[in-house]
Amino acid sequence: YYQTADGLAGSQLKTALGNVINPHTTRSYSDLWTDFGYTDIRDDGYIWDMYSGITNYVLGDDQGGQYKAEGDTYNREHSFPKSWFDDASPMYTDLMHIVPADGYINGMRSNYPFGETASPTYSSSGGFSKVGASSVSGYTGKVFEPNDEYKGDFARIYFYMVTCYESLVSGWSCDMLSGDKYPALSSWALDMLLDWSAADPVSQKEIDRNNAVFGIQANRNPFVDYPGLEQYVWGTLTDVAFSYDDYSEPGTDPDPEPDPEPESGAKTFAKVMDSADLTTDGGSYIIVCEGANDSPVAMSASNNDIRTYASVTISDDKITTEVDADGKPHQFELGGTADAYTFYDVAEDIYLALTSSANKLHRVDYATDEGAQWTVTVTDGVAMIVSNAYPERRIQYNQSSPRFACYKGTQLEVALYKETASTGIGSTVADSGDERVRVYTLTGTMVRSGVTRADALKGLDKGVYIVNGKKYVIR
Repeated sequence: YYQTADGLAGSQLKTALGNVINPHTTRSYSDLWTDFGYTDIRDDGYIWDMYSGITNYVLGDDQGGQYKAEGDTYNREHSFPKSWFDDASPMYTDLMHIVPADGYINGMRSNYPFGETASPTYSSSGGFSKVGASSVSGYTGKVFEPNDEYKGDFARIYFYMVTCYESLVSGWSCDMLSGDKYPALSSWALDMLLDWSAADPVSQKEIDRNNAVFGIQANRNPFVDYPGLEQYVWGTLTDVAFSYDDYSEPGTDPDPEPDPEPESGAKTFAKVMDSADLTTDGGSYIIVCEGANDSPVAMSASNNDIRTYASVTISDDKITTEVDADGKPHQFELGGTADAYTFYDVAEDIYLALTSSANKLHRVDYATDEGAQWTVTVTDGVAMIVSNAYPERRIQYNQSSPRFACYKGTQLEVALYKETASTGIGSTVADSGDERVRVYTLTGTMVRSGVTRADALKGLDKGVYIVNGKKYVIR
């Protein structure tokens, strides 16, 4: 699909992508009501509303009509306002940027640019969406700020619009546009949207919606298909050639091969009720949300994303499940100390981390890396896993946009479940027979796992380390 863009970068890549995605089936405006049934239905069967956090709209029953308050009805929202392109076709019915949204909040949004505001004059329920003066550097007008959960979604929609309609965009008018075909977006808007896309990466919701739109109007959003592609078009990689069949996502490394192989088979985990029950003896934990809609879920991993989830069954405060397999929970070894715990993902050979002030959970290689330390307190079974780097954020579960991430206390709380039989700290043996060891600091923080004895200390900073119970000094 994208092979004609192969080997290109910057403005040439944008033009080539636009030529790929521009020819598409044009929908009628009334078609969109039906289309939402394929593109925007949540797992619980209600309409997916990205403007409000409280609505549970039923497809068809709650569409259109009059509204007086948030929660009355949903309508067809041009997230890229139609007045900017004078209601012209085919943009007017391009399903890629038209989403169902609460009618009242849509009205409050008007045709204001997307942005961020520190002084909102209107906020939807729970502060989910806001309207107010821009606090984004370079722009002072009134803006509409969507929730953090969907800022990346809207950024990638905007990247799509100015790419798909490159031949027209220079004639459109709004403060987010630059009046040309490249970069097409004004500098303040481009910088903000690049930040939004990085902070809120491509989600399964977007992937599913992209596939559904493709089935309806026969084109795709390349910025969903290739996470980080905007960096090749506008960002830090405009001098790097795009490869459609060997794509490298910016800022990521290939998934590490777990070494040794994680154990397979079911394990039993018991609920941790109090902070005193937390131990760093090498035992494994899973992070669980007990209050999700359909069933309890535990943190999992998929496609380099550690915010995904797997369903689990709780019986007498215990969970018996296979771990570290497709669609199963991932287990974490708890290391460090009470005020600086680390969560080592056994299967992925990484540490759970928060390395920016956005809500996305990250993966880092070492326990000493930025954002890898957490303060954990457990009270009556509720686990408060708070980032030491960004202490206003803690791990929670978002059931309206299903994922585990780091929030400022607006989502569902989590619990920790500990493996009932701990394996303890020690060396492990790979299938090849080569000895594999773990490396700890004097405080008990694990900094490496599954490395050969010969490589255990290579590249580490000066200090004292423990390998297989013996102390080593790097000077």
